[in-house]
Amino acid sequence: MASTETNNGKNEQFSKNAIDGKQETSWTSSVSNEAAWLTVILPGATEVTQIKLLMGTSLDEPIKEFAIQTFLNGNWHNKEKFSDNEETKVTINFKQPILTDRLRLAVSGKIKANVHEFEIYGIEYVSKDATPVNKIVINQSGYNLGKPKRFTAPEVLDNTVFHIINTRTLKKEFQGKVNDHIGDFSDFNPLTSDSYKIVIDSFSSYPFKFGPYWLERVTYQNMVDFMRGARHYTGTTHEIRRLSWAWRDGDFFNWSLQSLVAQYLSNPKAYERLRKEINYIPNSAYANAYEGKWGALEPYHKDAPDIVKLIHWDADVKISQQLDHEHQKAELAHFLYAYPYLKEWLPKQNFDLVYAYLKNVWTKPSVKENSTTPYDNSPEHNLLALKTKLGTTKGELPPGHSIIPNLMMYEVTKKQGEVEAEKYFKAAYNQIEWLIQHIDWKDPMSTKGQRMSEHMTMRAFAYFYNQYPNRAPKGLVQKVEDWAKLMINRSNNMWDFRTYTDTGDWVPVGWNETGNILGFPACALAAKSIVKNVSLQNELDRLVWSHFDNAFGRNPTGRHFSYDAPTEIEGVDLGWYNAHHGGVGLLEPVRFVFDGSPKTNHYPNHPEIGNYGWTEGWVQHNTAFNLSMAYLAYDDTDIQLIKSKKKTISIRLKAPLNFNEHIIDKVDVIVKSSSGDSVIVSLKEENPYSKYLVGSVKYNKEKIDATDTTLQIKSKDTISVGYGLGYFEKQSHLTLD
Repeated sequence: MASTETNNGKNEQFSKNAIDGKQETSWTSSVSNEAAWLTVILPGATEVTQIKLLMGTSLDEPIKEFAIQTFLNGNWHNKEKFSDNEETKVTINFKQPILTDRLRLAVSGKIKANVHEFEIYGIEYVSKDATPVNKIVINQSGYNLGKPKRFTAPEVLDNTVFHIINTRTLKKEFQGKVNDHIGDFSDFNPLTSDSYKIVIDSFSSYPFKFGPYWLERVTYQNMVDFMRGARHYTGTTHEIRRLSWAWRDGDFFNWSLQSLVAQYLSNPKAYERLRKEINYIPNSAYANAYEGKWGALEPYHKDAPDIVKLIHWDADVKISQQLDHEHQKAELAHFLYAYPYLKEWLPKQNFDLVYAYLKNVWTKPSVKENSTTPYDNSPEHNLLALKTKLGTTKGELPPGHSIIPNLMMYEVTKKQGEVEAEKYFKAAYNQIEWLIQHIDWKDPMSTKGQRMSEHMTMRAFAYFYNQYPNRAPKGLVQKVEDWAKLMINRSNNMWDFRTYTDTGDWVPVGWNETGNILGFPACALAAKSIVKNVSLQNELDRLVWSHFDNAFGRNPTGRHFSYDAPTEIEGVDLGWYNAHHGGVGLLEPVRFVFDGSPKTNHYPNHPEIGNYGWTEGWVQHNTAFNLSMAYLAYDDTDIQLIKSKKKTISIRLKAPLNFNEHIIDKVDVIVKSSSGDSVIVSLKEENPYSKYLVGSVKYNKEKIDATDTTLQIKSKDTISVGYGLGYFEKQSHLTLD
């Protein structure tokens, strides 16, 4: 059954008259400040071959100017446009069928339109590329030990038994039952490198594996490889691309710099041990075409980890080109905040130059020419100003985007002895207080409607609360709990998938919403760090992993979001239908591109639709995933000090470090005493499948000599140790008798 929508609110209840098959009834628009439009929403994806319109003005005169539009990637596009129509009966035939699930009649001018019939002819769409989806839909690559593990069986009845079978031994090692089309095997945590498959009757899933940090194992190097290849000027192409600065394809709001900083701070040792493949390229290497595009910052040390080199690259381009859009300069606050943890590899000149620049432009309301794009909707660029305008489905201007940058500037300027440091805190406080009072979570434009930028809002809440719990505005925790309850309620379906609305919209129409799904775990994990209710925390955990699983194949198409996933990601069997050739970003040759995701018509279970809607990789998709992985690392990090025996302290660190059961992982941590001494302690993984690394340190009141690794203490000393850096550090403290 088709339905209708119109911008004419008071007549909306009559718009269905335009599709009721009765010429004697009609929908009539009213003259308003905007031109009238009428949308017909089809029951599903349809190959439209013909449209018949019976319409006119309220005086039964022909409507001279109008267009038939389709919705794609968040925007309406003209398919047929009429500028001098003289008929009240109009038939439009399409030589090539239009694949869509909705069509809009858009009338030009402020006239009263009268539509008797809006008839649409076509056939239900079935893609030639559609692959029959396995009856058992899973994360094709694998699952993390000790985390929620679920699959979807869309056509399986309740209480049907499933088994998990070891593909090497063919033994059944786990049994459960399907309920509401979901199978849960969270309690199954085999300590082996064997592959498994799920079997229901005669059907079986793709094979998959388990590991203490399986998701991290198959993504960490890939994440860095993507960012390396997606750089503008020096990545996989040297072409100068429109809408691009440090990264290819519209990067004034791709949040790349903060995603890289978050990744490194959340799990520094893991990123430090990755391959080093980036070398500094002087600006002069590309002659005059690239003059001034980068090079203002002095080069990094050649031994820096690649992720640090990427952080340097982003900041260097922004400073070299003097970019001053509010998002671009806000990104640089993350660089200043992280500098103390990067100074081993970055010259002090880097900090000084960025600091001086931000001090000068932070409150600048205007933006220089050529530092933004046509998608810019910022009313002004003063980052101390209250931001009350919400962005569009393009992803710019997410609620609260200035909060974390202002809090970081507060910390940085305070350390620099600035007397006006408090102004940054005040701006952040005013902004989050405004969000608490004004943001309506039920309005999807305040959540999923922000597309791949949605994570900015909940991360701002988490940063403020966790860094300044005693200065947080009243109502912050309750506001986050309200968000969590709504998200959980919207995820009560067989995919554990958070829907767009409460009224049947799974995904915003016309979107390639890939980055939204990839960034949602960051939202859920940020909220989890605030909410107090254990049940809410557990439900948020479920959503974290269901959305990672969705990207890895547990979705109505049964496909991983990346076209090249089968050749680039361990364990993936079926990648996305296609990759986009060309585009602004030219991302096709870059490794680990997230290309596409299911559209609203694929849900709840329509695999026959196949390759439908827009597909194109975007740096914004990957940076959303980067941030989710950073918050995942923080959530899973824990460190403990235990007084184990006389004058010995044991250290237990849980962090995403054990990626490979065949490699013995080690990590050094610094143990400090409150009296001033510190020693480096080497931790070693407990066993090949453990999430913990362990070690110990002896302590005494005196040291024998300079080579003594004993921690020197005084009476009543407090011993401390931590892992992670900055706002992602987890600490443990132990006071000795």
